Amino acid sequence: MNAYRKSALALACLSLIPSAAMASNWEMTSGLPTYREVHRGTKEVRTCAGPGGSISVGTAAPAGVNTNMLAERLNVSAGLIFRFQYDTAGQPEQAAQVVELRDGSGFAVVGSVGPTSTTAPGSRFVITKIGCNGAPIWRFSYGDTTDYNTGWDILQTVSGDSAFSTQASDLVALGKYYRPATATAPAVHRTRIVRTRSNGTIIWARDYQTSIAGDFELHAITELAPVAPSLTGDLVAVGRIGSQTAVMQVNGNNGAVVCTASTRGLGTAQYHDVVAVRTAAGTSEFLTVGETNPATTAAPQVYLSRFVPNCLLRVHTHWGATADREIGYGTDLTLPTTYAGAPAGVMMIGGEVNGPYGGVAFSQDAFMHLAHPQTLLPYVLPTGQPVIGKRYGTQGPLAEKAFTISAANNGAYFGGSTSTDWLANGDPLHALTVRPDVSGFKTICTVDWAPPATNLPLASGTFGVAVTVKTMSQLPLPTVISVPAQSPCCTVVP
Repeated sequence: MNAYRKSALALACLSLIPSAAMASNWEMTSGLPTYREVHRGTKEVRTCAGPGGSISVGTAAPAGVNTNMLAERLNVSAGLIFRFQYDTAGQPEQAAQVVELRDGSGFAVVGSVGPTSTTAPGSRFVITKIGCNGAPIWRFSYGDTTDYNTGWDILQTVSGDSAFSTQASDLVALGKYYRPATATAPAVHRTRIVRTRSNGTIIWARDYQTSIAGDFELHAITELAPVAPSLTGDLVAVGRIGSQTAVMQVNGNNGAVVCTASTRGLGTAQYHDVVAVRTAAGTSEFLTVGETNPATTAAPQVYLSRFVPNCLLRVHTHWGATADREIGYGTDLTLPTTYAGAPAGVMMIGGEVNGPYGGVAFSQDAFMHLAHPQTLLPYVLPTGQPVIGKRYGTQGPLAEKAFTISAANNGAYFGGSTSTDWLANGDPLHALTVRPDVSGFKTICTVDWAPPATNLPLASGTFGVAVTVKTMSQLPLPTVISVPAQSPCCTVVP
């Protein structure tokens, strides 16, 4: 970032939401003093009435108090549309990802609520629908109600088959079940996938468990294009199994396992996000982003992979310098107007890069970059000009992170967190939303980031999965807590 930034904070960060005259690229923090806020999911708003902009979800918590679900709809020209916390009888709530419903009726948010009681601590895997104004409409819990159940990712489908009670407006959500180890039994890790109608009622819910030692956690899911004669596309979930990546493809109609795959990258690896890309033949391949280490004690590098259907690895690549620590958290595909000169369908990645910058030995910053969807190497425009990535953050140990990224018309959005005390009031953690410009992912506070990238030899394996059926239950709606008007809710980073 620009060197003047820290010295200018006391004056520059006192402004509220800017006027319509503000430039199209910006970085914005939001939060209450003494609270810790994080955006975990971000999407561009395209169908809700009113101005577009972004919708972000995550968590908000004062020190030592249960977390609340956080949702923020923002249009920097029109102003803050809503910023709410949601609470269920004082229980911890977390939101992990959001999807805007194509009928313009609002947003579906996946996350967790719990513990359900003080005598049997745990959490529930939940989907909550909120309106375009942020008001809660319905909430359902899927699967177990004991131990720890968490939602990670959600999408609205574009395919379905009425013969199997699936359709192109269904919701698909991904999460996990965890039971801690006891003196007489080992810990249990299961991945959960649910498919519901757009009103939240269940079509199917499945838990997936492997006998391989180590955590089995799938963190992101995408939908592939249907392959004839099926009318419903398969679903692909990615994450980790122990110290290696995990990929699982399941039938979109019933959740049956189609295939699995795992890779080790440089030695140990995991995936954090996945996106499907349509080929010229009309089928889908899928692209992943995550991290890989040469050893469990080494600094990670960004890890990208490309698979074709049936879990076949085609390319995998690591990005980064050995002096840095880099993690890829989010990915999406560009729209025709996301990046000037680049077509639709280019892989966009975001995350964090930690390393020497500006004379500081360990500066922690968010980053964005473009990757070629076939080679997974840094993207070169059709003109022959390389795309240079950007890093966003203050020089020093205070951290900016990008946990989620979304392509948008005329730019992009990413969401995450910043531990920089922008208001000089001791705030430990702010939610961060960034809207870079269309010409180079720039904001006023960016510097170039162009890491080396190297393809790896092809190597992958498989693992077995057992499947169990789950049910659902309806939960009461949470209480909406509006951010007080006098609070320093949102500030523009200069």
